[in-house]
Amino acid sequence: MSTSLRQLLLPALVCLSSVLLSACQSMGMTAPEGTDSKVDEVGLAASIKLRESVLGVRNDFRVEGGLGIWTDTETISARLDWQQKSDELDLTLSGPLGIGTMQLTDDGSLVTLSRGGARVGQGPVADDVLQKGLGLSAPVPLDELGFWVKGLPGNATAVSRDAQGRLVSLRYTDVQGTRWQARFLRYVTWDKIEVPELITASGGPYSVRLRLKNWRYNTTTVVPDRPELNNRLPIPGR
Repeated sequence: MSTSLRQLLLPALVCLSSVLLSACQSMGMTAPEGTDSKVDEVGLAASIKLRESVLGVRNDFRVEGGLGIWTDTETISARLDWQQKSDELDLTLSGPLGIGTMQLTDDGSLVTLSRGGARVGQGPVADDVLQKGLGLSAPVPLDELGFWVKGLPGNATAVSRDAQGRLVSLRYTDVQGTRWQARFLRYVTWDKIEVPELITASGGPYSVRLRLKNWRYNTTTVVPDRPELNNRLPIPGR
């Protein structure tokens, strides 16, 4: 091939190659680097948004289980009956430290703690009322637990999630500056969405273990009468 002919064909071949490459890319034969990760991020964000929008409006629920709170020097364990209806909370702890049944109610403005039908504590902050009622050396973040039991981060400062957008762990700092870390170890399906079944948390002097079961919608905030349980219960899961 003569030099002049080669000079004429070379630009045409370069142009043809560019056209073919563009056509292959438009047909999906190749993908830019990082496309899969971007798609995954978009999908995860959508999963998180869907989960939190569904769980965020499920404010009428009831769940039972066990609660364990312990330090190096004190241990509290109890059966738990958590009833939520809108902004109202009705929490019953049966058998902590042999003192029978305690009931904490929160109407959104005032928290009341009762034992055996008699009022033993009252105030505007659930954490403080529960602390005094159980004789704890520091408060447990009950308000945040209201988010955690549903698998929501609440006021967490950092969170980690799995591929389905469910919480795996979170960090939270309370008003006293105590740093808490919660782990969501197991989930169970309730009405087509997964909610926590086992949560552990630690902060300050405390370790907390919360086992949840029998998730259902709540139709009333009235807790049925229960017999006094004076036996000490084992910490759930230990």
